[in-house]
Amino acid sequence: MVRGRGVAGSRRHVAAALAIVAGVAAYIVLADVLGFLIVAPLLLLLWFRALGVGWRSAIFSAVVTTLVIWYSFYKLLRVPLPWGVLTPYAF
Repeated sequence: MVRGRGVAGSRRHVAAALAIVAGVAAYIVLADVLGFLIVAPLLLLLWFRALGVGWRSAIFSAVVTTLVIWYSFYKLLRVPLPWGVLTPYAF
C-alpha cells in the first residue's frame, strides 16, 4: 500500500476534479447569459486541458464536441438549448 497519497491521489487529479465541478457551476450561471455555443467549448477546453490533453487536440475536440452535442440535442432531439447573446442569430 502506498502511504501519503490519501484518497484523492495527486494534485493534478484533485485540480481536474475541481475544474469539472467549477465548470458545471459556471455553465449553470453563464449558459442563459452567454449561450450554449459560447460556454460549452470554453468549458470543454478547460476540462480537456485540466485532464492533460494538448492544446491543439483540446481546441479541436472542444469545438467538434460542442457542435455534435448541439446538433444532436437542438436539431435531432429538439431540446431547446440557451442561445444567450446569440439569440438574434438563432435559427
